[in-house]
Amino acid sequence: MAGASPIQVENVSYFYGKGNLRKQILFDVSTEIAAGEIIILTGPSGSGKTTLLTLIGALRSCQEGVVRVLEQDLSAVSESALVKVRRRIGYIFQQHNLLASLSVAQNIQMALELCGERSRKGWNERIETVLSHVGMADHMYKMPDQLSGGQKQRIGIARALVHHPSIILADEPTASLDKHSGRDVVELIQRLAKEEGAAVVLVTHDNRILDIADRILHLEDGRIKNLMDAVGDDAGRLLNIMARFEPDTYTELAAFALALTRVASADQHINEEENIAIRRILHEVSGLSEGEAELVMHLSHSMLGIHGATQEPVIHEPGSEGYQRQQQLLESLHAVAAADGQVSPDEVAEIDRIAAELGITTRPTKALKNE
Repeated sequence: MAGASPIQVENVSYFYGKGNLRKQILFDVSTEIAAGEIIILTGPSGSGKTTLLTLIGALRSCQEGVVRVLEQDLSAVSESALVKVRRRIGYIFQQHNLLASLSVAQNIQMALELCGERSRKGWNERIETVLSHVGMADHMYKMPDQLSGGQKQRIGIARALVHHPSIILADEPTASLDKHSGRDVVELIQRLAKEEGAAVVLVTHDNRILDIADRILHLEDGRIKNLMDAVGDDAGRLLNIMARFEPDTYTELAAFALALTRVASADQHINEEENIAIRRILHEVSGLSEGEAELVMHLSHSMLGIHGATQEPVIHEPGSEGYQRQQQLLESLHAVAAADGQVSPDEVAEIDRIAAELGITTRPTKALKNE
């Protein structure tokens, strides 16, 4: 159909093994990826990421559901048609898989040959151009053992892109790279994908590169999971670890972030501009990375019971963990108010205001009773 997305996955399930050993890996997975869109696929090991990637790449046969790639239903076409689909896909692997006996140029030329291009006219120019794109033009005639790991990965990317694929599939492309090389690699994929208009699906465990995505799909136990729930689960686990092993840092950051969030939420509404300002301050003042700032913001929002820009505060049931946290916060506010030996009407009003926002009942401390 005209204008159809190059990748369409509908109600796909997949199984490994037979009989009593049969195990389901994917459960009713559906998604659609547009031309020029970069999708990052995340999730724990064994969640089905690579299985889904190989199904999209026509490297594995679909068992249940429909995988439609470049307007072809992969389960309803001939082997020759599958070969044609594969020739329009660029595969980038965790390991570069360069042939040690071939030069850089020859490794890339092999990709053109495998794509079935009969005319060799312009091949050298195309190889030079793609190597220039990946910053490796000066290494055209070197052998793989003369290159660093990052350089080899760049050659692997050049090989995947030299035939101008309509789809780019990358499986852990930064796993064997350091921070700097890994960042360069994914920014290169991002830039070239936008220039070529290719749909990109990138599987990764590397949280440092998530910001290049147009969308993030999180797979867990073979199902696409709501990203907010996944981030919340991870943040909660990391916060518990921080509270256990670095309690002083945890307390200091929590107090600072809570103060920032309290100011932002004074009007019962945290908009995106305020969230951006909080992230910036946490980064510049506390020296936190982007990921660490997000973690601390999650902590402060949880303490205030605010989980979105326009949502109402969360009301926790008495006896629940959330209720206990709110009570601890309230008692801390009373302690701060009474620290100088007196509690002003303004301090009482502010405590009442915060309590009202949290949906909890003010419980006077000893200091307030003696006021």
